Amino acid sequence: METAPHLAFVRLVGDDTVVIKNRNTTIGYATFDAAVGELTYIFVNRAFRNHGFGTMLVDAAQRASGKFLKPAEPLSPLGKQFFEAFYKS
Repeated sequence: METAPHLAFVRLVGDDTVVIKNRNTTIGYATFDAAVGELTYIFVNRAFRNHGFGTMLVDAAQRASGKFLKPAEPLSPLGKQFFEAFYKS
């Protein structure tokens, strides 16, 4: 299984969705609302977690929106854990 971020492709779908894929599957995606500066949803396939893809999604969404995005409420426990680590780095 490919898990290295350099083997993945990031693309913007529409005006508000960032998708990461490798040649076999969708690794994850994030949606955002640039008007309010929120990251509305983020998902990384369980098989690809802890390899930097969540960070790649947030970074790509922020570049696409042109804004710093805060996570939309409510946050799941896993989302809270991710964003606590994300903001520390």
